[in-house]
Amino acid sequence: MEIKHKIHKDDNVEIIAGKDKGKRGTIVRVFEKKGKCRVIVGGCNLVKKAIKRRSQQDAGGIAEVEAPLDISNVALVCKKCGKPVKVGYKLDGDKKTRVCRKCGEAL
Repeated sequence: MEIKHKIHKDDNVEIIAGKDKGKRGTIVRVFEKKGKCRVIVGGCNLVKKAIKRRSQQDAGGIAEVEAPLDISNVALVCKKCGKPVKVGYKLDGDKKTRVCRKCGEAL
């Protein structure tokens, strides 16, 4: 079963819930698993992770990495409005396009 979600890779989004609420970034990766969808936003939701030393040259230590967020905690940012908006769809013949629900601009 394929899940269709309204947010895709390289979209500009704003985090609307959690510790990084209000931050903006782009979607780096989208994960789908058992009906749950999570996204990684560039530069947001950073967590510290212990990295094991793999070789003599490899440093290892503690690194900051981006952790996944639930897709419900991010909202797409409209290019025209500049605000986080809900996504609507418009049919142009047989092609389906995403549109801003506030101004009607194509996303």
